[in-house]
Amino acid sequence: MRVALVGWDLDDSLIAALAGLGAEVVGFTRWFPGMPTHELRDGWTLLRCPHRIGESERNEARDFGVATVREASTSGTGFEFDVVHALDRRSRDAAAELSSRKPGSVFLASLDAADAGLEDESGVGLRSSPRGWICDHPWVAECLRERIPAEIPVRVVLRCETADAADAPESSPPSVFVSLARRSRIAPRVVAAALDGLRETVPAVRVVLFGIGPKAEELRHRLDRSGLLAAPAGGSREAWDRALSAAAVVGVDSRSPAESPVARLAWMAGRPTVGLLGGDRGELVRALHAALSDGRSGRDVEVGRRISVRDLEPAARAARWMEIYLDARMRGTSGRARRGSGRGNGLAFPELRSRLALTAISPHEVLASWSLRKGDWEVALEWVGPEAIRAVAAIRLYDVTDIDFDGRNAHDAWDVELGHGEDHRVISVRSDGRSLASCLGLKTPSGHFHPLVHSKLCHLPREGLAPSLPGRRFRVMPRRDPP
Repeated sequence: MRVALVGWDLDDSLIAALAGLGAEVVGFTRWFPGMPTHELRDGWTLLRCPHRIGESERNEARDFGVATVREASTSGTGFEFDVVHALDRRSRDAAAELSSRKPGSVFLASLDAADAGLEDESGVGLRSSPRGWICDHPWVAECLRERIPAEIPVRVVLRCETADAADAPESSPPSVFVSLARRSRIAPRVVAAALDGLRETVPAVRVVLFGIGPKAEELRHRLDRSGLLAAPAGGSREAWDRALSAAAVVGVDSRSPAESPVARLAWMAGRPTVGLLGGDRGELVRALHAALSDGRSGRDVEVGRRISVRDLEPAARAARWMEIYLDARMRGTSGRARRGSGRGNGLAFPELRSRLALTAISPHEVLASWSLRKGDWEVALEWVGPEAIRAVAAIRLYDVTDIDFDGRNAHDAWDVELGHGEDHRVISVRSDGRSLASCLGLKTPSGHFHPLVHSKLCHLPREGLAPSLPGRRFRVMPRRDPP
């Protein structure tokens, strides 16, 4: 697997661990004066992309995208990446452009807790369209799921300890922290009844609930009606961390706490956990009471904390990333197969070359239809170089009426820029009866035109009535019967 990691800053130990799993890794990051642009590290390649630093965030992200495409084109690494992973929000446009250079490449993006509230301010956030997201905090992941289509997967890979048990204040009265996923499978009625039953032995208990979705709303309504709900101080990631650190016990949205990233953060904060999925009211009450009073819970928390801290090491995080990469690639392959199978009867043979055709449909209109072979488009992008990120497909038309056209002696020439995904367009012509030649190619903002394919000449009819022809007379002879 060939992986491109694009980010403002790169974690060398994590990338080395990813390369140690057998992946060919290329890292793209910023360049500063005095640094080499191309460097071979421990099993992976580092490319620093020179661009203007100190501009506004939008302009700097755009310039970084241009520099990333340029370095991939000129350094010899090329664009043949199976997975392109944007490590921060400023590098998403660059990663998306890099991934678009190879059909079938998987574009993934990370969303850190520090950047969770800044996606739409700079124009380089959620406007990109990754095939999957990797978050470093469970609450950030739930807030992200609220804003993107349901079919896009969001995974959680913890990066650091969220709370420190030594500095966390004890809650008074004792609180139960509950964080529900948007697609939670718990039974709100059973969980609310179990928390109400816990009040028989712990009268002052309160519940701090974080969650998005119908199950969370139903549980919030039941707890509020029974007087158990304690309103959290805000809905941010910091409020989530404070509530978890101050809780006496943490209820997780799974049957086994070891399956939940919320439980791992709770163990690192020194808090016992209870699985809320499955079981009846009596079982949940006993589990919650045991977590609050049983001395064995302390030893279980210490075991969980050591396991969770080990999962934060670069080797464990790299293995988790690789699992996500493999799963994303399999999803992309199966999705393409389903889309292909639903088309009905396709072409008998693949498109072997690019083509362009002009068809006259009126004295002032011509229908242009075309198809581009993927290899031709990729070669054109490499030829254009750093301007490829803002280049567009265009048709250049030549007026060659009544001349022997040699490519340079046309009466007039003009360009028609094409939109993404188009394969035909009706083009207007100022004068009737003209002869047109055309060329499909790649046009850059500076005006450079890289041709890809030419069409045959197209002759438009002249405007006016059809010429009148001399009339023809027919004489009908009567039928003669045989004698």
